[in-house]
Amino acid sequence: MKKTLSILLCILLAAAGVLPAAAADTTCDCGKAPIIHVCGIGNTVYDGDNTVFPPQGGTIAKTVFTALPLLPALLRGSLNIRQQERALRAAAGIFAPIAFDKNGDPATSAAARFSYPESVAHGDGCNPIDFDYDWRLDPFVVAEQLHDFIRYVEDKTGHDGVYLVGESMGAMILTTYLSVYGTADVKGAVWMNGAYKGVASCSESYSNQNTFSAESFYAYLIQQTGVFGNSPQLCDLFTGLYASGLLESVLVPVEKTARQLADDGALTRFMQQHLGRIPGFWGLVSAEDYPAARNFVFPTAESQTEYAVLLTRLDRFYNEVSSRVDEIMTAAKEVTGKIGVLCGYGEVIVPVTKDNARQSDSVILTEDESNGATCAPLGQTLGEDYVQAVDDRHNHISADRVIDASTALFPDNTWFTKYAHHRVNYGLYSLKLVQNIFYTDGFDVFSDSAFPQFMVYDTETNTVSALTSDNGGQKTVEPGFAAKLYTALFRVIRVFTDLIK
Repeated sequence: MKKTLSILLCILLAAAGVLPAAAADTTCDCGKAPIIHVCGIGNTVYDGDNTVFPPQGGTIAKTVFTALPLLPALLRGSLNIRQQERALRAAAGIFAPIAFDKNGDPATSAAARFSYPESVAHGDGCNPIDFDYDWRLDPFVVAEQLHDFIRYVEDKTGHDGVYLVGESMGAMILTTYLSVYGTADVKGAVWMNGAYKGVASCSESYSNQNTFSAESFYAYLIQQTGVFGNSPQLCDLFTGLYASGLLESVLVPVEKTARQLADDGALTRFMQQHLGRIPGFWGLVSAEDYPAARNFVFPTAESQTEYAVLLTRLDRFYNEVSSRVDEIMTAAKEVTGKIGVLCGYGEVIVPVTKDNARQSDSVILTEDESNGATCAPLGQTLGEDYVQAVDDRHNHISADRVIDASTALFPDNTWFTKYAHHRVNYGLYSLKLVQNIFYTDGFDVFSDSAFPQFMVYDTETNTVSALTSDNGGQKTVEPGFAAKLYTALFRVIRVFTDLIK
């Protein structure tokens, strides 16, 4: 008996010595809470070992093959009933592998993959730890997953809280998280190129407000080449398409066809069967557009009954998140004192919105990213006589007189980078800025000359510097001789296009 007690005592003593040592191995004493980077949309969706989204070559080829016979009708801008069904069947092939059911839950085994990292070493608190997710899911479901991940990081590091950076769609997830869980585990937050107030190309598509213009498409295509002259061959090609009128002759019937599909109810049926069932996309619809989008996709009492469960989920997001963004962000600032909003401007937005002349980072409108900054239209300024809208004894007007940040929700905590494409803004400059926001008390746009409120991105050197009246000028395109050859060629093609019509 004594021997047994002795052995038991030895085990207890050993455990008493080993367990604290094990706990110490997983506890970080850096004094800086870890940063969790809530990633943007883009996670690949798999079904087993097969990539189903983004669509692969076989799926794209099948879609093109199905739609190809419709080309003459599309160029005329008019589809009969059978042609409408064929067009929508072709588009459905893209989304069928990632289908959701009428309740807004996955209808197939396809899913995006994300696993917890075994190590969450964060380099003295500075290296962000990525949180990825299935972007199709209900934002509240993803927020719960983020909550679990935060607890995992806290357990692994021994910290009693984290900092959150929401990038693009991740900013919408961040806002959703704060609406549900508050700041109990959050020491500060940054919204970076954020989709927390909607994405115009998605929001206006769901509410049937899209417009198309050759001028906007041309500007966008030129911008995407690398930007403005870095890919001269493509610039010449796109210039030829635009100058010949071929681009416009194609876009006009496309817009006419889209209007026909909407008026005939075909687009509503497609939305109900495919895109309209994906809650993640609805999270990108702005509070302003949500009522119109809801009525467009679910216009009848029958459809609202059929999709009642889904609509309950969508209404919850509207009522608890998208219509309360300012309140949620303000509460986070009051509690943590460490808030940042990072935006881009000077870029042409994806040219399918009702107003393509608005400032953006090429994906999200600057006004939305900044939560209310006043922005001049692309290619224009606020004017030499413009007076800052809110006089807070600080200057919040950009050196190029394009942005007035005084009307933003957080004028002192909102940074702008000109000519930084949507993804470019998340780089070394942004990482250092984020670290300053989180690890320096009271850090704002006036704290450090290296991080002023307005910056400009140089595509050639891949660097960011302070914006001045000299380095923030409008970019222009200088087409080469090949543009004239392309223009002549496309004018001939346009003649045949008109004959097909």
